Amino acid sequence: MKVSLITINSKGILNKIKTYLVSISICAVFVSILINSSYAQSLDNFKTYTNKEMKFSIQYPSNWQVEEKEEYPNSVTFQIPDRASSFFMVSVGEPETHLDTDTKTLKNNTLEQEVKKGIDTDISILKSKLLKQNKVIVGGNTGIKTELIDHFSGYKFYITTIANGKIYQLSYIENPTKVPETLPLANKMVESFQVLD
Repeated sequence: MKVSLITINSKGILNKIKTYLVSISICAVFVSILINSSYAQSLDNFKTYTNKEMKFSIQYPSNWQVEEKEEYPNSVTFQIPDRASSFFMVSVGEPETHLDTDTKTLKNNTLEQEVKKGIDTDISILKSKLLKQNKVIVGGNTGIKTELIDHFSGYKFYITTIANGKIYQLSYIENPTKVPETLPLANKMVESFQVLD
């Protein structure tokens, strides 16, 4: 009889475990639905920012802060709420020039030269690890997207393009654990980016 009691008790425990597993699974699905619906709402609730001096427009999440700082006159930061070191930034600048040794004239750096200069700086100063680099289209122009990670900034991407003789760089920097939450928003910002004439 002791054997059958043990069997009954073990079956009872197994049934409770199955019940708990089903409950946990249902909760996980419910939480997943809530998270996905909040992301979907975030993706639908965008404002448009236009900067006529720097000649670009971009859509951004309505709950992100737009910051135009005097110390960085050629950039606009879209600050992610409650995270000081997480942001999306658009910077505009002039390409550096170099001496063309064949023609002995000054020429603007190419897109590839500008990107390499930026990556070299990031790797040497921040000890960033290059994750991926590929060509993209941004604002109707060819660009280069560079993805990096380091212990200081976390995950980041830079998208660099040259349009109307200016360098446009879109930067996204985020804590690696928050990337799944904000990367879809950053990608939508990139898709909406336009260079103005």
